[in-house]
Amino acid sequence: MPGFLYHDVSFKRSGRKGWVFAKGEVSNNTAKNYQTAAFRFSLFAKDKIVWTGMFKIRGLRKGQTKPFEFHLDGLDYREIPTISKQEIFFESGY
Repeated sequence: MPGFLYHDVSFKRSGRKGWVFAKGEVSNNTAKNYQTAAFRFSLFAKDKIVWTGMFKIRGLRKGQTKPFEFHLDGLDYREIPTISKQEIFFESGY
């Protein structure tokens, strides 16, 4: 399947302030090597967006799978059980 595939996406709470991190893996199934690839990540509770932002992966070669982990700034960890859907889209790369 061409494009990007996303695997094992999960959320974890960290620190006393209850920071939330998303982590998982991205597979590059395109025919292109990327020095930097940027992805849009959105979370929904029912039909409402509760968080959206970007993350980048550097050095993502064609055929390669790399892990990612980033802070969901401003998302309260108590919202995690209400998440009904997540969307990840490739935004740009070079």
